[in-house]
Amino acid sequence: MFDLDALLKVAIPPADLDKAWLEGATDAVDYVVGNSQSEDIILYTGAGQAWIYAMLAPLANVTPPDLEDLQRSHAGPDGGWVIDHVWGGGEPERVYISAPLDSSSCKSLRGGEQLVFRRYFNGVDKGPVRTELSQKLVQALDLYWLDEESAFCKLNEDGDIEPIIRVINLSRYTGKVSDIVVTINAHELHRYMAVTEMALVTRFDFTRYRPKAFGGWHQPTRGQHIGEHLYHHSGVQSECSFVNGVLVSRPLLTQEMLVRKSRHDWNDEGKEYATFKAHDAKNNRLAEVSCAPTALASYFEKDSPLPYQVTPAFFRPEVLQKYKADPEKYTLQHRSIECRASWYLKSYDVNEAGQVHAYLCDLAMLPYKEQLYWQSFNEWPKGPISKRAFETDILGKFTSIEDPVMDLKYEIEKIDGLKPEWWLVRGQRLASTLHYPITTSIEEWANAILALDQLVVEGFSPKSLRKRLKDANRSFDKQWGSVRLLQECLICVGIDEDDAIDIVEPLKALHHLRSKVKGHSSESERQQLIRAARTEHGRLSAHFRSLVADVRSAFDRIVEAL
Repeated sequence: MFDLDALLKVAIPPADLDKAWLEGATDAVDYVVGNSQSEDIILYTGAGQAWIYAMLAPLANVTPPDLEDLQRSHAGPDGGWVIDHVWGGGEPERVYISAPLDSSSCKSLRGGEQLVFRRYFNGVDKGPVRTELSQKLVQALDLYWLDEESAFCKLNEDGDIEPIIRVINLSRYTGKVSDIVVTINAHELHRYMAVTEMALVTRFDFTRYRPKAFGGWHQPTRGQHIGEHLYHHSGVQSECSFVNGVLVSRPLLTQEMLVRKSRHDWNDEGKEYATFKAHDAKNNRLAEVSCAPTALASYFEKDSPLPYQVTPAFFRPEVLQKYKADPEKYTLQHRSIECRASWYLKSYDVNEAGQVHAYLCDLAMLPYKEQLYWQSFNEWPKGPISKRAFETDILGKFTSIEDPVMDLKYEIEKIDGLKPEWWLVRGQRLASTLHYPITTSIEEWANAILALDQLVVEGFSPKSLRKRLKDANRSFDKQWGSVRLLQECLICVGIDEDDAIDIVEPLKALHHLRSKVKGHSSESERQQLIRAARTEHGRLSAHFRSLVADVRSAFDRIVEAL
C-alpha cells in the first residue's frame, strides 16, 4: 500500500516551517530513490513543493544512461500526441503526428512512452485538470477504471478487485483541487517494462521556501551528485533550498522470467493439491484421498487401483455460505459455482443428509487456497450422493427430481423477456440471489424468503394492476399491495373469488413471512413463525422447498390468467 504520509513529509511544508526542513531539500532524494524500490511507484505528483514525473525510455537509449541529456529534457505530463505541420529547412512540407516525447529536447527519450497525461479543456472545464493514463499501458495490463477505488483495477487470482494504478486526490492536504499523486503497482510496472524493453526515467524537483517571504535565489551554495543511475544538482541558502535531477530504474524482470512464469502457470507446474475424506467406491472404502490428477484414475482405467476421478467428498452445508454472501464475486448456480475471472467448480449437490458433495476431479481445478477452504468443512459421508447427481453424473440421464427454484427462475426469465405491462423486470442479478437454505441457520432461511419475495411478489407492478382494475370499473383500495390487487385482477378475468383467494394464498403467505422474519416485527412473533415452520416440515430447508413449490405453482396460474 502506498505510504502517503511519507510523500506528504517531503512535499508539504510543515506547519512551523522550521529551518532544517526549508534547507533540507536534498533529503527528498532519498525518498525518490526509496519510492522507486517500493511496492507502489510514483508516476506523477506536483503537490506542495514537490514535483515527480516518470516516463519510459528504451533500454538501448539509457545503457549507459546519459544523465545530463536526461536532465535537459523538458518533458512533462502536459505533453501529448499532436498533429504537427512542418515546412522549410529544405524539407518537404507535411502534416504528421508527433509523439509526446519526440519534442522533449532529449535524445534518450526518443521512442519512449509518456504514461501520465494532464489536460485541460480551455473554455469548458471549470474544475480540476483532467488526468489520463497511457491506453497502451492500461490495456496491456488489462486494467479498468473504477470510480469507487479511484484507480485502474484488475481482478486477481482470487477474484478480488485489486487497484493497480491509483489516482489519489491531495486537495485536502494542499488546498488545490488539481493536486494529485499517481502511483502504479511495482510488479505490474516492471512486467510492462520487461515486455516493452523500457527503463523508468524519473525526473524530480523539490524547491523549499516560505511562500510569502521568498525573494529569489542569491548565490546559494551549490551541490551536485553524478552516480551510475542518479544525477541531481542542488542549492541552499538561508531558509530555502532546491534539488532537481533524474533517476533511471531498470526492469527487475526479464522476458525469460516472464516466459518461464507463463509456461509454469499454463502447465500447473508446482501446483499443490489438498487431501479430502471421501467415499472411494472403486475400492469400497472410506479414505483420505488427494485430489491431485496423478492420484486419481478415469472410469475407463479398470486396471488402476487409484480411486475414480468422480470420487465424491462430503462437506458441512456451511461451505456454501461464503458464496451466497457475496453475489458480486461469486455466481452460485443450482449445481455449480464460479468465482469471477478466477475459478469454476463444475459440479456440486446436496444429499438427503444435508451434506454438500463434490467430485475430487472438480475440486482439483480450484486454486489450492480454495481447496483448503473446502477441506476445512470436509467430513465423512452420512449418506450417498444425491439421487439427482447419481442420475445425471453417473448414469448420464436427465434427472427425474423436480427443482422448483430452478423452474421458477426459468419462468421468470421468460416473463422478463416478454416484458408485460404488469411485470417489473427482475433480471439475472436478482435471480442469482435466490438459493435453497441448506443449513439450520435461521438467518439463511430468512434471507432465502426475502430473495424469493423480491423475485416474485415485488415483480408485480401495483401501478399497472390498479390501472387494470380501473379500466374494468372495479373499485379498489389505494393502500392495497400487489398480492391483494392480483386477487382482484384474477376475479376480473372470470376466476371465482374463492379460487382467486386460493391462487394468491402462497404469495400472501410468502409476503407475510418476509415482513415478519426480515422486517421489524416482535421477536416473539418471529420465533412463533420459525417454530411453526419447523413443526410442520421438520427442517427450515424443507419448509422453504415446500413454500417455493407453492409459489411457483401460484405464479404459473397468475401469469396464465393475466
